[in-house]
Amino acid sequence: MELTPMPKLLRSFVLLLAGLFAVSTLAGCGGDDDIVANEPVPVNFVKAIPSGGQIATNEPIKVTFDNIPLDVKVSAGTVKVAGKTATITGPFTLGELTLTIAWVGGTLALNYTVTAPD
Repeated sequence: MELTPMPKLLRSFVLLLAGLFAVSTLAGCGGDDDIVANEPVPVNFVKAIPSGGQIATNEPIKVTFDNIPLDVKVSAGTVKVAGKTATITGPFTLGELTLTIAWVGGTLALNYTVTAPD
């Protein structure tokens, strides 16, 4: 009676299990990397020019952030974002203006008195 087929079968089985173990270990690695990459970067207000006071109806307002803001919206005027700066242009209505600026993760209110253009 010859017993050689059984060790070959056992060796094939062990190799198959080792291969499955290696594949499952590699497939499980790095799964948390996607979670970190999808977290939003915090964006904070740095400064506004002008920061308040009087502005002309056609004077732009530049707001600077510490990171690139996403989905910027304003309560008056039109906003254009380039890098870390949002430029808000009018024309703005004469009189008191509370300009609310909102972005992903924050809001800001700036107060101006809008005067006739220079």
